Amino acid sequence: MKAQNTSNKLSRRNWLRDTALTATGVAVLPSLLNSCIEDHRIPPGVGVGSPQDAPPTTAELANAAQNLDNMRDWLEHLHTRKNDYMTDMFLLIESGTEGPSGLADFIIDILLKIAIGIIAAAAVAAEAVTAGVAGAAVIATLGIASVLIKKFAFPDSRTNGLLGTYAEFRKGQDDLFNATDDALLILRDETDNYKNLREKWTEEIDFNGKKYTLRDVATAQFPSEKDGTVYVALLKVAFDQFRKYFWNLMITKAGWVKWSHRWGFDPDSGRAYWTPARYGREKHYTEDSNKSSYLRGWWDGVAIFSKLYITFDGRELPPAAAKELFKDDTPGHIINPDGLFNRDYVFKQFRTEKLDFLGYHDVRKDLDWGIYSGDAIGFDLPDDYVLTGGEFPELIKK
Repeated sequence: MKAQNTSNKLSRRNWLRDTALTATGVAVLPSLLNSCIEDHRIPPGVGVGSPQDAPPTTAELANAAQNLDNMRDWLEHLHTRKNDYMTDMFLLIESGTEGPSGLADFIIDILLKIAIGIIAAAAVAAEAVTAGVAGAAVIATLGIASVLIKKFAFPDSRTNGLLGTYAEFRKGQDDLFNATDDALLILRDETDNYKNLREKWTEEIDFNGKKYTLRDVATAQFPSEKDGTVYVALLKVAFDQFRKYFWNLMITKAGWVKWSHRWGFDPDSGRAYWTPARYGREKHYTEDSNKSSYLRGWWDGVAIFSKLYITFDGRELPPAAAKELFKDDTPGHIINPDGLFNRDYVFKQFRTEKLDFLGYHDVRKDLDWGIYSGDAIGFDLPDDYVLTGGEFPELIKK
């Protein structure tokens, strides 16, 4: 059986906790369970008289407990990857170029949505990555984590600046992970023939629109580290979803969109070659100072450009951030398939209010000039877009 908490895990968690507390000066503690999920239960059967109506056997309960252990291992790996990623991205953001400073607030209650969304993403992928064999067990076991997560309530919090936003976010991630891990340990306790599993879980799990029972968890297998391909595939799906959430939230709540000065084509370059899209692909986005920006423009006898860029506490995103964030340079032109988002999506949607582009338009998706009409030569019209808020529409100002 798996050890409950190794000294390395505990020391790592304590270090992360102390780091976050030092940065914020405050503790953001979840409302922990009074008793282990006493009002969320899973049934031993699916209907009176059905073959599944009999209580789970000791062997089935042991298998269910093993599945919970496997998920605890999986969550530990995922949590470690998340924390390592947050550290790397925070240092990347801090390495940016100095500029005007600003402050922003942060709503930590959004952690619950992020945590459940990560679990849900893994559940959706479970059937595919397990070839349908263990999908139900994986989804049902993940559903337990989802139910546990929903039990926690974080207070709203307002923190100034990038460091406070980051530290509070990370502190909340640690608290939520530790509390979920503790609850799973209680559930899988072997005492008195798995009494906690038998008595605490007597109703169905309702997860992603389907219902699962304790027997679903007990009669199939959540992948262990030995099932490397499936295990890693589930980790990747959940981790990639977290990466998207992290950047979406950090930009929405702690980032500022700035405008550059206005400029036109190099007069020596010649209009025949430098269409706006070609200029963007072959000149603008090749320069380090522009890799994390968003090029827009309009036609006034010559092509006039401006760029948008994002700052955190006055630091412009460095060139390396573009490799993490953006799939494309100009619209639809994919240069980095491993990027998280299309460039215009980040600048348009990671907002609390709709952005006014001041008459500057997207460059065309092709390398042509297009229709010689008004200020649309070389650019795409119309410019209007629907503000969705990305993954967090609840943050949009009404």
